[in-house]
Order: sequence, then structure tokens, then C-alpha cells
Amino acid sequence: MKHVLLAAVLATLPMLGQAEPKPAGERPIRVAFAISRHVNVMDVAGPWEVFADTSIKDAQGKDVSPYELYTVAANTTALHSEGANHPGLTITPDYDFAHAPTPDIVVVPAQMGGAKLQAWLRKIHAQHVTIMSVCTGAFQLAHAGLLKDKQATTHHWYFGNFAREFPDVKLVKAVRYVQADPVTFTAGGLTSGIDLALHMVADRFGQDVAQQTANFMEYLGTGWKTDRGISPLAMPVTRQDWMGKIGGKTEVVLHRITYGASQTYSLDMPSREVTDAPVTPSQHGEQVHLAVAIPGHPATIAGRVDAARETLTGIFSQNGKSEPLTLEPVQPAREATKETR
Repeated sequence: MKHVLLAAVLATLPMLGQAEPKPAGERPIRVAFAISRHVNVMDVAGPWEVFADTSIKDAQGKDVSPYELYTVAANTTALHSEGANHPGLTITPDYDFAHAPTPDIVVVPAQMGGAKLQAWLRKIHAQHVTIMSVCTGAFQLAHAGLLKDKQATTHHWYFGNFAREFPDVKLVKAVRYVQADPVTFTAGGLTSGIDLALHMVADRFGQDVAQQTANFMEYLGTGWKTDRGISPLAMPVTRQDWMGKIGGKTEVVLHRITYGASQTYSLDMPSREVTDAPVTPSQHGEQVHLAVAIPGHPATIAGRVDAARETLTGIFSQNGKSEPLTLEPVQPAREATKETR
């Protein structure tokens, strides 16, 4: 019934004088949505609807869907999508990785992911299957090693995390999507997945067909026509500072600035002319370790955070010497000047 209605709607749409759509092949184009716990619903639903709503003419002039859609996961046990104060939608994968039909396109949404997903992505990539990530699905591709020394993008709130975690990937900002290699694409957050899916439809069947699909979806975005010229998006920026003295003498100031969901840390030691030294944190429960990249004299701060997570009591180590250090918040976290990143 859906495609009968779709055919009727498409028949009323004017042709735009673009490329003629290619006829349907002998079998549908298989699109696998690779999912796991906490998968983002929009990242699935957006591209799914694009591929599901695309219609072309077969050899007899009949409107048909050229795509076959299915979900695949580590196993076929029902899982919950991302939710808010409650588990999200329940999704039962159609196949596990071992038994899924070989896809032509793989969509990788934001999700928990894991080693099995990443191993399957490496296998699929080696078979020259087209892979597109949406939002933080790019992290899964990067963990799988598919983006090394290549261009990629992700949700703008996570630019800082992505750049820090994958320094060997060339992060591209201010785009809706970007192509990493002949078969690998990454899209920005959420609705960017719709643009990338429409771009793929246009690339295979022509811009007319993609525009008809967008019209049927009542989707007014035009990012699928070009991945360039998208204005950088502003995000909230907050700042928190901690202060203390090494051995009760040398002043230290630790800064945390949060851009969207990405946190960056730096450290000042005014008396030693150290300013904005990059800090890499790691934490296990209340135990915290900070690696401070002071040129020529790297240092560490290891200690324990109190229950309120406001004060760090520990040891500052540098040049083979260790001294006590307690860092206390200067003031509550505050909103910094909004910046665009």
C-alpha cells in the first residue's frame, strides 16, 4: 500500500531535467543497518526512510523500490535503543553478523558498538562494501581502523573527543558528510544521515529520484546536494578551574573547558612559566590520574576525588620527585563565552 501511494505521488512531480534513473537490477540493493545497545533512533530512521521511500521504474515501467533493508547485530536478541529516563525502543535484529546476507551498503548509527561490530566492519570493508556512519557511529569506524589517515566527521558536540581519541584521523568540520575513501563515508549528527543517504540515492539513480524521495518525505534540507558551505554550529561552553600548591609552595591551576560533550584539560604553573600544558585524564572510580605534557618535563598527578567530586587529593610527580598536592575548585562550573567549534 505504501508504494502504491508513493507511485501516485511521484507521478505528479515534475521532472527536473537531471540524469535519467538507472533501471532496477536483478535483485534489490541490500542495505544493512548495523546496530547494538543504545543505538540512536534518528540515525536509523532517517536513512531507513530515505532508502525505503525511494522508487524507480523497472523494465516494464512499474514503480518499484530498489532497496532491501534489514538490521544486523552481534546476535538476534532484542535490544533497546537510546532512551530518556527509560529504556528506548525495542529492536530485534533480523540477522547476526555470521548469518546476514552480504550487504551492498552498511549504515552504522550512533550506538554502544563493540569489538564484534568493529571486526565485522573490517571484514565488510575488505569486500569493498559501501559503509556510511551517522553521528558518533564514526567512532565505530575509527575503532575498526577504517579511517586512519583519512577524512571523517561526526556530531559537532563530540569533535573534541573524536580528535583526542583518533589523532590519526583528519577531522572535518562544517560539513554534513565527508567521503573517506571510495567506499567509506561519515555523516554529522542525526539529520545529516538523511542527507548522506539522499546523496547516495542521487549518486546511483540521479538527482531527480533523490529529489522525489525528499519531496515524499517532506524533507526540505538541501545538504544532500553539497557537503560544503555548512555554517559551523555554536555550542554551550562551560569552564571549571581547580587550584592548589605542590608541597604547599608551587601554585598549580587546573582548567577544564567543556565544548558540547567534549572536555579538554590544561594546567598552569605560573612560577615555572608553564601555561596551558595539555592534560590527559583517566579515572577508575574515585582514583584519578592526570598526565601533564610539560615540554621536556612531563609530570603526573595521581590521587583520589572526594565523594562530591570537588577536591582532588594526591601526589604530583615530575623529574623523579613526588610531592603532595590538593586541588580545590576555585568556584562552581560556569558558562563561558559561547564559541563555535
